[in-house]
Amino acid sequence: MTGTSEQPGFSLPNFEVLGLLGRGGMAAVWKARQVSLDRFVAIKVLSPQFASTAEDIRQFRTEAQTAARLKHPNIVEVYDANFSDGFYYFVMELVDGYTMGELLRRKGDVPIEDAMVITESVAVALDYAWTFHKMVHCDIKPDNIMADADGTVKVTDLGLCRTLSLIKETDAKETDEILGTPAYMSPEQIYGDTTIDCRSDIYSLGASIYHLITGYTLFQGLDNDAMMHAHVGNVQSPDPREFTPGIKPGIVMLLERMLAKRPEQRFRNWVQVLTEIKRLQDGKIVWSSPLPPFSSSIRRNSG
Repeated sequence: MTGTSEQPGFSLPNFEVLGLLGRGGMAAVWKARQVSLDRFVAIKVLSPQFASTAEDIRQFRTEAQTAARLKHPNIVEVYDANFSDGFYYFVMELVDGYTMGELLRRKGDVPIEDAMVITESVAVALDYAWTFHKMVHCDIKPDNIMADADGTVKVTDLGLCRTLSLIKETDAKETDEILGTPAYMSPEQIYGDTTIDCRSDIYSLGASIYHLITGYTLFQGLDNDAMMHAHVGNVQSPDPREFTPGIKPGIVMLLERMLAKRPEQRFRNWVQVLTEIKRLQDGKIVWSSPLPPFSSSIRRNSG
């Protein structure tokens, strides 16, 4: 992962900012050298709109401290987080690799076997975050799933997305804006439920894996508003085998349940997801009846 020649319009104490790695609607990621430790890091600098009140800053620091306690091989490590001259920023492990979003844009889809390895790795990481820290990501999508140089799958932005959601909830000017990525958002996020749990991330991972193995997002072709209505309404995307015939029925059953529109019809936790993945790996499919009509965001055909 290398930076570009674009220079930042800011400076941060103890960091030499070297170049832009990527830019999104809420933040820009820069490659930098941490001077005190002489190491290269990635710094995610959030837009100034998120730095509006003292309460925002307090909430940011509290959530960032929790994120910094996460130590797991499948989670991009957060070293530090701070607020300086109107900017929030996260200091993170610099991963030499690529995101699944980049891979999709390059190749169109991902082999089914690789997608299942990704599913298991992300589930293990999010199980750790939920079980030990009660953290929900809130924005699982291919662009937040990385593979490093040796092929290790890593979740990025864990902690940051939930922090932004909490800041938004306290900002009256932003109450009509929903944080997340419409193609992968759980119905309860769209409804604005403030008590979401790990089942929301289970839905988003299901939506991400559907995209990886088919090359199509859920409800592809709809604009953002229509897409969000589709997640919560009686709309379904095609059985993934219509795009990729080699997908095994057990994977379709796994995705159907991960993508149940009501949380109580999904897997209760990541342990259940991982148990089902292990059964698939062992060839032990537990056949189940399809969910009631329109209960899942994908349609499961017979067979």
